[in-house]
Amino acid sequence: MLIFSRVQVIYITLSFLLCSESYVIRRAFYKHIVMCRAYSPRGYCTREYFPVCATNGRTYFNKCTFCLAYRENGGSFTMSHFGTCRDMD
Repeated sequence: MLIFSRVQVIYITLSFLLCSESYVIRRAFYKHIVMCRAYSPRGYCTREYFPVCATNGRTYFNKCTFCLAYRENGGSFTMSHFGTCRDMD
């Protein structure tokens, strides 16, 4: 039976979080389905790069740019997944 001290448990937990920082950050930003009401209808988006792949095969810079294109096209496509779109050859 393995018994860990509190310090060891904290160390292991912090090590895991530091090693998987980008995963944790992406999960925090992409926790919910894209809701376009949260973004400005005027077309102002921030520049953080969290790519979104749409069902039209295009990769958008972030959720905001996806929502702008979604509105411009009258909802003719949806979000496929988070991350870049890969060519299906």
